[in-house]
Amino acid sequence: MKKWILQITLVAALVAAALLMRGGPALPVTPEETIAGFFDAARDGDAKTYLRHTSGNLRRALRQLQKEQGTAGFSRDMQRSLDGIVGQAVKRLPQAPAAMAAFEVELVFTDRNEVQTFLLEQVGSGWAICLIETARVYQPEIAYGTPVFAEPDLLQADTTRSQDDADVTID
Repeated sequence: MKKWILQITLVAALVAAALLMRGGPALPVTPEETIAGFFDAARDGDAKTYLRHTSGNLRRALRQLQKEQGTAGFSRDMQRSLDGIVGQAVKRLPQAPAAMAAFEVELVFTDRNEVQTFLLEQVGSGWAICLIETARVYQPEIAYGTPVFAEPDLLQADTTRSQDDADVTID
């Protein structure tokens, strides 16, 4: 009887240890959700969630940076990196190795755009960012906030002027 109690206690302890070492909540189930969660965590200054959305060398490098800056400084820098963003576009790229996904992430600022390639790998049933390329910065041809279409009142004025001009005959 004592033998069975010992075995049951050992199994219970192993199950409890496995649950504790599991590493927190599961990763997002799609690469797009991982990228969104990564930026949400940066905006919120949530270093733990931010790091959880990464893997491999990227996670090691970010953890080292967090160690050097301290968690509070690391969180501030995450938030500061998103200052001035007015838009974001995420596009899946066709070339990615098996069990991986590649995305072009474009961040839109009022004075520039930054484009980066994100590489994600499948980790269990979820996805994690394993590589972020250096941002390519460029000035868009049309500045952010430039009206694309004329105002409705201006369109009406142009139409009226065209009709008035049509009544004029030149001899």
